[in-house]
Order: sequence, then C-alpha cells, then structure tokens
Amino acid sequence: MYSEIKNIFSILLSVAFSSIGFIAAITVAALSVREVSTNPYLVGFPNALGVGGAFVGTQIYDFLSKNYSRLIALSNTFFIGGLGGVLLVFSLVADSFLLLLVGAFVLGIGQSATLQSRYAASYVASENYKATALSLAVWFSVFGSIFGPSLVGQYSELFQERFNSELIVGYFLAAGGMIIAGLCIYLFSGKETRLKDTAITQKTSERITLDSNAKLLTKILVLNHFTMVVIMSATPLHIQDIGETIKLVGTIISYHTLGMFLFSPILGNLVDRYGNKIFAFIGSFIMLLSCILSLFNTNILLLKIGLYLLGLGWNFTFIAISAAISKYSIDNSINLNIKSDSMVFLASSVAHLSLGITYILLGYTGLVTFGLFLSVYLIFSVRKFAKLTTN
Repeated sequence: MYSEIKNIFSILLSVAFSSIGFIAAITVAALSVREVSTNPYLVGFPNALGVGGAFVGTQIYDFLSKNYSRLIALSNTFFIGGLGGVLLVFSLVADSFLLLLVGAFVLGIGQSATLQSRYAASYVASENYKATALSLAVWFSVFGSIFGPSLVGQYSELFQERFNSELIVGYFLAAGGMIIAGLCIYLFSGKETRLKDTAITQKTSERITLDSNAKLLTKILVLNHFTMVVIMSATPLHIQDIGETIKLVGTIISYHTLGMFLFSPILGNLVDRYGNKIFAFIGSFIMLLSCILSLFNTNILLLKIGLYLLGLGWNFTFIAISAAISKYSIDNSINLNIKSDSMVFLASSVAHLSLGITYILLGYTGLVTFGLFLSVYLIFSVRKFAKLTTN
C-alpha cells in the first residue's frame, strides 16, 4: 500500500492545494455577486461560468493528455486555473462583474484538473488498488474542506481592512492553491511515473459505442452531482438572508465538503472489495435523508447535519460510480471519464445559471424539496443500474 501511495503522491498534493483554493472560491462566489452587482438574478452566474470553464478544461486536459502526457495535462490545467484566481482578485478590487465572470470561467478550467486527478490516480495504481487510489485522490480534498472555508472566515476581517472586501481572501487562496497544485505535479512526480504516458483511447466517433451501462453510469453521476449542487449553491444565500454571518457560511460549507470527502479512502477500499452497486444505493438514500433534514432550514444544527449528509451521500455515489466509470474506460479504451464529467459540468452549469430565478421564485425550502424529488429519482436509477449489471 505504501508503494501505491508513493506513486500517486504528487497527485494527492495537487488535489489538496487546488481544493483549498477552489472551495474557498466557492464559499464566496454567490456573495461576491451581491458585492459587485445589484441584480439578484445573477447570483449563480460566476459558478455557472466556473462549471463551463471546467467543461472546457476537460477538453483541454483530454487534448494534452493524448498528445503529450497526463503530467503535462494536469500541471498546465492547474496553472490556467491559477490565472483565473488572479483575475478574480482583481474583479473585486475593480468592482467589475465582467471580470468576475471571466475569472470564474478560467478558475473552472483548473478545477477540471482536480476532478480528472481521481482518474489519473486510478490509472497509475495497480489493478487491486484502483478504486482505493481514486478515493484517496478524492479524500485529499478534505484539506480544502477544512482550510478553504475556515481561512476565508479567519482572515475576512483583515482583508476587509486592507482591500475593502472581506470576500477577496477566497480568491487569493484560489490563485495560490491552483499554482502550487501545478508545481506539485511537476516537482514531485517521479522520473518513472506513468503520468508521463499519453492517454490511449479510441479516437474516432465511429469506433465508440456506449452501451446501456455507460449511459446509465453517466446519468447517475449527473443526477447525483446536480442534486447536490442545487442545494449547496443556494445555502450561502439562505444563511445570509436569515441574518447570519460569512463565518457561519464558511462553517456550514466546511461541514458539507467534509461530508463530500472525509470517508473516501475507506469507501474506496470497500468498493474494491465488495463492488460499487451497494454503495451507490447507500449514497442515494443518504442524499434523500439530507434533503428531509434540510427542510428544517432555520434550525442551524439541522442545517449543518443536512448539508453534511448531502456531501456524504454525494460521496458514496460519486466514488462508487466513478470507480465503475474508470474500470469501463480502461477495459474499453474509451474516455468515458471525460464524457461523463463533461455531462456533469453541463448539468451543474444549468443549476448555477438558474439559481437566481429559482431562489427568488421557490426559496430555499422549494429548492430543497426539488432536490428531494431528484433524490428519489436517483434511487430508482441506481436500482436500474444494479439490475442491468446483474443480468
């Protein structure tokens, strides 16, 4: 096991630093719009542009990994994300909504590398540790969960005094985290690392035929992520609207992201041993429970528990289905990992773009109720996948 961790050490470090920056940026994203714009319908636009950037980032990563190597693809995509963080800092200094959108888009390109890192780790690992390696890469985002929101809350007053914005600290962290992540890939990958291999896939669309398993895996991954994003992205707005501070926003987002990442290594090991179906089932039921608890959203304790369980349910399904997608991609020499993540980004972008109008029309309770119905649909989709793979 030690040798496996050594092989993916640079990937794990890059995930840790990039996630600190990205989760810090997510913490302040919707609130930043309220600082530079008076239009309430625009609150979800930066996150939507960030997701759009992540979609473009997967295409950049795919191109670089095929034509150069996974190492080049990961490091340079992180560096692009760092540039996005710098633009976001200047957007709040200049009070520019346009620059905020551009910066969010470019930062999203860097986030695509964080997500693709889980597949890179799975590729580098030996056959018996692929889901474990994938889950370790996801788990290292715990550093982002802990340090991203907490650093935003801790230093918000200092940055308010220096830059006249308590939110700008999140974007300083975003820029630094992404740049350091890229350096980690370059500096700490061994000379013989398999990251230097090019990604070999079938390149012509005529040769790529996705069967019902592949389509259903993508559908489950999209549903799982979309449900989580709908509730998570509205939570900072709800907390501010009930009179709470940005420190509580950071605390609750930290609870949520800890749920998303904390148990990933244990879960990955269990998926390696017992398969992915049972854990995808458990994840979808946990997400349903989280929606029920989050309906009591003026109770801060229940809101914390609900958001934590939202992340935990997402994590169970995410690890289980990502492991299945990774295996499918390797077995069939098809980049299903790129295709499925691209669909996830598109769905997530829709959730963010519609946040302003849905939050105004439905309120937080209405959005959580919508998430509850999506969770039920997710359960039936996972059940269909279990039946399909059994037959």
